[in-house]
Amino acid sequence: MSTEESKSVEAQSQDQPKQGSINRLPPKISSRKSKPVTVYLSVLFVVALLLLVMSFFMQQRSHQALEDLTSSMEESQDAATLQMDNQRLQYELEQAQGTISQMEETQKELESKAADAEKQAQALEWLRLIEEAVRTSYSQAKDLVEQFEKSELTDYLPTQSVVEGAESPADVYKNIYAMLF
Repeated sequence: MSTEESKSVEAQSQDQPKQGSINRLPPKISSRKSKPVTVYLSVLFVVALLLLVMSFFMQQRSHQALEDLTSSMEESQDAATLQMDNQRLQYELEQAQGTISQMEETQKELESKAADAEKQAQALEWLRLIEEAVRTSYSQAKDLVEQFEKSELTDYLPTQSVVEGAESPADVYKNIYAMLF
């Protein structure tokens, strides 16, 4: 075979497909058809990627808004709880102040009663001293009665006797006073 014949056989073999091989387009035609498809696919990929990024940011924004709303609701619930606690504490404070004022009144009454009881005890001691002086010396008894009158404790002598049927201390003093003056 000559070189020309071998070239023509090679050209024919290139033009005719071999059995079992796939028909292929020449490289220039294939690259022309695949270039718009590649560009189209690239654009679609970029658009899909942009949509994914936008979706991600929108989801982040809605998630942030939801967190802000949740924290706002929690803060308002906390504020409402604090207001209720404040009202409860104010009510308890008013109750405590009322109790304190009642206790102060009771304390004043008890102090007054204690002072009266102390003065009554002093008046009874004066009466005891006067009764002893009446048994021993009228002049000494008269001096003690005058001092007792000046002390203004005569009003604190009990008007009722502790012992049933006995004279009250106030009545005993009146009898002694009547006897001396």
